[in-house]
Amino acid sequence: MTVIAGWRENLEEIALLDPALVPQERIAAVLVQLAALQSALAARLILGSGNGNEMQATPQESEELIKPDQAAVLLSVSVDWIYRHASGLPFTKRLSRKALRFSKAGLLKWRAGKRG
Repeated sequence: MTVIAGWRENLEEIALLDPALVPQERIAAVLVQLAALQSALAARLILGSGNGNEMQATPQESEELIKPDQAAVLLSVSVDWIYRHASGLPFTKRLSRKALRFSKAGLLKWRAGKRG
């Protein structure tokens, strides 16, 4: 099975066919990892995969998460605006009910598209 570097250990641990095998204390972490993987795969579908010869960014490079106040500065909007529009922004990551973060790479791509 070919697996993205860094995900091998977690995917094998998850036992995709039987979620009952995931230890109770790991469920939240697994859900966060699956959400990040889902977001990355959706972005590839939306942006297109090109010819496959591009240099691939590591998950750490492509997933630098920033706080709402930092996102507001990068977008030149208020923090209140960020919170009001977070659910409609494609680079929003909800780590928990009260923890909101934003993909810096996604935010910069989105901002570039809005200016163009």
